[in-house]
Amino acid sequence: MTDPAPPADILAGIRTWVGTADAVDGFIAGLAELVAIRSGTGDADGVSRVADRLAVALRDLGAAVTLRTDGPGGPTLVAHVQGAAPGPRIALIGHLDTVAAPGAPEPILDLHDGRAWGPGSVDMKGGLLIVIHALRAIRHATGGVLPRGELVVIFGPDEEIGSPVGGIAMRALVPGCDAALVLEPGRPSGAVVVARKGMMQARVHVRGRAAHAGVEPEKGRSALLAAAHATITLHAITGLGGPAGGVTVNVGTLHGGTRPNVVAAEAVLELDLRASTTVAFDAAVAAIRAVVGAPAVPDVTMTLELGNRFPPMERLPSTDALLARVMRVGAALGLEVGAVATGGASDANVIATLGVPVLDGLGPIGGGMHGPDEHVDLATLPDRVALLAGTILELTGPG
Repeated sequence: MTDPAPPADILAGIRTWVGTADAVDGFIAGLAELVAIRSGTGDADGVSRVADRLAVALRDLGAAVTLRTDGPGGPTLVAHVQGAAPGPRIALIGHLDTVAAPGAPEPILDLHDGRAWGPGSVDMKGGLLIVIHALRAIRHATGGVLPRGELVVIFGPDEEIGSPVGGIAMRALVPGCDAALVLEPGRPSGAVVVARKGMMQARVHVRGRAAHAGVEPEKGRSALLAAAHATITLHAITGLGGPAGGVTVNVGTLHGGTRPNVVAAEAVLELDLRASTTVAFDAAVAAIRAVVGAPAVPDVTMTLELGNRFPPMERLPSTDALLARVMRVGAALGLEVGAVATGGASDANVIATLGVPVLDGLGPIGGGMHGPDEHVDLATLPDRVALLAGTILELTGPG
């Protein structure tokens, strides 16, 4: 990774174009169109409509686009952008789905206070559009979509539930790439994400024995009491392996029973596990299994149902080497690019298991993700588009 940075005149051309009214207005118009499409996870029609619009834009830029059907919930968009000359292969990763709140009002993009407000605007319809506009910026600055190398663009349909379908394309196409960039939202400081905790969600089913709580409580075996003991013990797993392990366990829901005067025969608790390293993650999973295997109430059984799971994205020497190149592009553009770690998971966690250097948080800057105040900071858009465009040129080699 010692190629020279993109020439100053090309970076200047990118910087000039991304700041034009036409470029900014075009981005906002595209974002309004995408935000107006409901595309919550599992909404195959909405996810397909978002994919179709992005496919048109990518084909207009010379990409070969395929809409893969690897499972339910809509397609995975895969695009290949071939450079004019051979060079490194870079993956650009995003997701088509959003977190959709039941009964939410009709989605629209609202512009005020220098921000674009709307569901999914920053997580991550804005991130998807940054890919499109970065390629447009490269074309305006160089006369071609990509001077060298190859881009593999993968937009999955179900990242918000762990990418069970989108991960199929990632595992098939990302190995062999020289680097991967994930378009989750950028941080307010402009920093990119170099590490993410692994995440697992699970459900514990508890089965006891019902009895009349007043007449013969001794015949009952309370599933709720066992679940309550398990909740305390599961929370105590937090901190396993010390600060470096970053382990947290949270029981977020606990419910069961039928009536106050009946010993509860069944209960269910749902938990969330986070850990910073694979070693700590695996140790925490083993500790959870041990708790489930030893109920505190006799004659009660507990079973563990594993759900969504992202492995840890650990900061490695290859991560820092990739970060150095992004920082070099940022410096050439007059931008300060820092590095952060976070407890949230994303598709970068999937990429991290494939042996490919990965950075995340290359998307737009904004806030309010998954909530009613989700927004994109419009003033930062030119910088974010320019940073991705410059990084693509940096990683694919000099044109």
